[in-house]
Amino acid sequence: DGHTLIVGNLAWMQELAMPLTPFGERQNSLAADGKTPVFCVIDDKPAALFGIADRPREQASEAIRRLHALGVETIMVTGDIEAAARYVAKRVGIDRIVAQARPEHKLEIVRSLQADGRHVGMIGDGINDAPALAAANVGFAIGTGTDVAIETADLTLVNGDITKVADALEISGETLRIIKQNLAWAFGYNTLAIPIAAFGKLNPMIASLAMALSSVSVVINSLRLQRK
Repeated sequence: DGHTLIVGNLAWMQELAMPLTPFGERQNSLAADGKTPVFCVIDDKPAALFGIADRPREQASEAIRRLHALGVETIMVTGDIEAAARYVAKRVGIDRIVAQARPEHKLEIVRSLQADGRHVGMIGDGINDAPALAAANVGFAIGTGTDVAIETADLTLVNGDITKVADALEISGETLRIIKQNLAWAFGYNTLAIPIAAFGKLNPMIASLAMALSSVSVVINSLRLQRK
């Protein structure tokens, strides 16, 4: 209707030099409650203030606790303002946060951690998360998130349960341990048996039986993964 409406967060309003004085401390109280202030300016005049908040996922605290128990350092990287980010981080048990992060900033954080020799897993569900999901060593997409995040990630948490990230780490760690055990058994068996056979000291029937038992032991050891 011939009016100019501008709706956005504090950083954008400051960039545009919009007057926000009438909102006073109200914006700070919203942030303290974990809500991101979003401003509406009509014809360069303050018109409305909204408080927008995401509820932490029900499994978030449990997921963070399990990741910490596995020795994984967690960082919350968000586009929200710092006060709102700290509120949510405190509720779910995350100590380190990066607030007001744009997509390119999230990507920089992943690459910086990798440059320090870290293996980085990224959990995200939005369009803004796609670059970081692609750059991470392992990208975990929330199944209820955007299509671009799901297409970009390596693993998709189908029902959005982020505790499955800890499950994936535990299963992969156990799988690697069993692979190493199987390799150690196979190499040890052959290292011992081949020289004996080479000197004609190993009956072929016994060798065949031992080889079969070796294969069976590897399979049985691998089946322990079913407990996971």
